[in-house]
Amino acid sequence: MAAIKKEESAGSGRAGLFIVLEGIDGSGKTTAWEFLREALASDADVIFLREPTNLPTGQRLRACLQGKSPAPETDDGWMELFLADRRANVTENVIPALSQGKVIVQDRYIYSTAAYQSDNTDRAVELLELQKEFPGPDGIIFLDLTPEQALQRIDSRSGSEGREHFETLDRLERIYANYQSILPENCHRVDAMKPALSVGQELLDMIQSLRSRMNV
Repeated sequence: MAAIKKEESAGSGRAGLFIVLEGIDGSGKTTAWEFLREALASDADVIFLREPTNLPTGQRLRACLQGKSPAPETDDGWMELFLADRRANVTENVIPALSQGKVIVQDRYIYSTAAYQSDNTDRAVELLELQKEFPGPDGIIFLDLTPEQALQRIDSRSGSEGREHFETLDRLERIYANYQSILPENCHRVDAMKPALSVGQELLDMIQSLRSRMNV
């Protein structure tokens, strides 16, 4: 598949704005995404996406993550599922929205795949490089907390028996280290241990500031 650049996808119209939220499981990323979706509900120029998606590719992936369907037996198998869902999302959602000048706020993107599907930091860098076919985001927000804090939050929410595939301390430690090796210097880091309302408002201010600077 040929690389798809955001600026090329915009055609003759104005380019949109692509913002992604990243973080390990338990960071409160989904809560923040829901806060932003409610806060910006009346703004027709903003759309909210997430990966895994609600497309058939994403539904299959979620079923594997939740143990409702047989999970891939290899890392390559997991990678195929994630990339298939991303290609569908980029083709059906991201590119059309950007070409219409929309602002996209998306829960998880290429950094999640590189961090979660790598055994070490070198491999994380390689996997990020392999995803150059996808449009790069204009803004990256990382909700930051330690793996220990994340696991405590996960267990307080659903108990250890309710954990998903990646929700163990050793896996979260690996994922967190991988994130640190691939996040760019201009990534916006947010203290995820702050109250959810405070985190949500901080993200909202960041997004509005970025929109203002880029005139979107």
